[in-house]
Amino acid sequence: MLGHKEAMCKYQGFTSVPMNLPPDIKKLDLSYNRLARLDSDGFYRYKYLEDLIIDHNGIRMLHSKAFHGLSLLRHLSLSKNNLDVSKSYHREVFESLQNLSVLDISKNMKTLNYSPYKIPVRGLSNLRELNVDLVSNATFGQQFKKLHNLHILKFDYCHVKYLYNTTFSEMPVNIKEFHMTTCKNFVVIEGGVLVPFQHLKLLNLTNSNIHLTQALNILHPFQKKSMDSVILTPEMMKYISTICIKTLDFSDNDIILVKNKSFVQFKHPECFENVLLSANRFSLDNWAVYFFKFLYTMNNIKIIDFSYFPLRFKNPIFLDVVTKDNYTSVEKVQGKWRRKVIPITVTVPSQILFLRITHLMAKNAFREIKTINSSLRHLEISYFETDIFPLLTFEGFNSLEHLDLSGISSVLTIGERKISVLIHLKTIILKETHLFNVLQTNTTILSFCPNIMTLDISYNYIWKIKANSFGQLLNLKQLNLSHNLFETVPDVVTTFYSIVELDLSYNQLTTIGKNILEWIDSQHKKHGIFKLYLNNNPLICSCDTTKFLRWILTTKVKLDNNSNYSCWVSSRKGINYTRNVAEDFHHYFVDCDTTVWIKLGISLLVSVLSSVLCIALLYNFRWRIMFFFFRNFRRFAEKGLELTFDFDVYVSYSDDCVSL
Repeated sequence: MLGHKEAMCKYQGFTSVPMNLPPDIKKLDLSYNRLARLDSDGFYRYKYLEDLIIDHNGIRMLHSKAFHGLSLLRHLSLSKNNLDVSKSYHREVFESLQNLSVLDISKNMKTLNYSPYKIPVRGLSNLRELNVDLVSNATFGQQFKKLHNLHILKFDYCHVKYLYNTTFSEMPVNIKEFHMTTCKNFVVIEGGVLVPFQHLKLLNLTNSNIHLTQALNILHPFQKKSMDSVILTPEMMKYISTICIKTLDFSDNDIILVKNKSFVQFKHPECFENVLLSANRFSLDNWAVYFFKFLYTMNNIKIIDFSYFPLRFKNPIFLDVVTKDNYTSVEKVQGKWRRKVIPITVTVPSQILFLRITHLMAKNAFREIKTINSSLRHLEISYFETDIFPLLTFEGFNSLEHLDLSGISSVLTIGERKISVLIHLKTIILKETHLFNVLQTNTTILSFCPNIMTLDISYNYIWKIKANSFGQLLNLKQLNLSHNLFETVPDVVTTFYSIVELDLSYNQLTTIGKNILEWIDSQHKKHGIFKLYLNNNPLICSCDTTKFLRWILTTKVKLDNNSNYSCWVSSRKGINYTRNVAEDFHHYFVDCDTTVWIKLGISLLVSVLSSVLCIALLYNFRWRIMFFFFRNFRRFAEKGLELTFDFDVYVSYSDDCVSL
């Protein structure tokens, strides 16, 4: 059986198909070369090819036998060439490709003129996906009608200005996915343009300039039918409300108003699995109440994105024109004409897996977010500009693994509010939470999540952390302390025995102490890996930091910035890189070596002088020293013999010496 061989021949400057490759290759990539045309039998040698990519060449013409012999080919890509949909394709060019499943001939058309499609696709009976340009006033031939297995139709390079009811009338009826994205011109669409696609499951009109009303009017053929995804530019519910929809993406569409509960009048809420509404401009107010009530009817909902809704600034100052005693003046009034707002209590349906409610600017938007015996895995409640932060309540069993509370004052989230213990929580993000306020107290802030593996407390202006601030995080592997004010690495990090990744970038570190370096090396030895990020710290290269500089050069720990950081070289009064300094110590640290030798010389001189002085004293006072030791030895001996003498010396002489 043949193995899987690939030939990646990009950027080789080929002007023709290379003939010196192994004949049994299954994938060939000739992108970014200089092929101007594909001649006869150019690929006949490579009869086992299944995947052929010839993107980014200058191909203008395809010979009738350009792909002769490629009966096993499944994927053919000719994107970003100069192939004209009406002139470049010989009528027999695809005859050998009976097994072709994916054909990409998009991003070729450079002209906006009227062009009938003369692409000979009739024989591509197994084609499932076609990616082609959509030219202005496009007309498709009957050959497209024969593509009975075509399910995905993509128009990514779109020059069209008008779409008529007859534009796609020659397309096969089995199309399930229709993509018409990034249309550069404003597109006028007739209401029946999608009628030929009766089995459509996914409609993608992302980044296309289509009027809101027209975009939703074209959905009328799918009333009371099922559709997996609708990705549109705008909003209006006349036809869409009757369709069974799996994924609804209304993000970033400048929707400013939802009238008469129109959004919550879908006839098949049980079909929804994913609803994305972020980055619009409609008010939350009472509409949000209706939405979250309607949410409970979505029995199969899995993902909700309800973010980036700027209602207005919290405390606006209004101007009021006041006339009193025929005198007119302008007064500033705070909060005048403020509408009554209903604080919302959101009970998250138990089947939801992903919920994001972030970047809200509203007045009392949410009172409480509650889960009861929930399957929720991912929860983002971040960057609220509201008067109160919602109470987070977890009742019964919870499965939460990811919690993001960024942008919320830590005094509200941790100091005043008590969060239930989340034993399954693996990741918690507390960016921009003013955490320094809490870390000055004796509060243990993470007692509610004892099993976390990833902790992000970046952007918090922290300069020190008390030993008991985090508690025992025995499973912590990744700690992000970046964008803070640390001048030294906090000792508390050495209590996290499982940590393998530490981000200290964008702080005020000038060096790292010996104890921390030894701990980092021990963590690397214990776990086999350790990642340390130190970029954008005001590191200093000096005599006092030579140990740290040598460590950077020799450590096996994985460092960011290619293990090379800018530092202030004190001896040169300028900026250099740690690698340059560490590799040439004698050049940069000559003063440090001089100091060492001076200290050594002084030490030797003092030692010699001391020795000479001691020897001179011993020589000059040798008899006194000897007599001192003799006298003390004798007294010690007398004491041992229990003898007492009146005199120190006894002199004996003979009688004949008396006269003398």
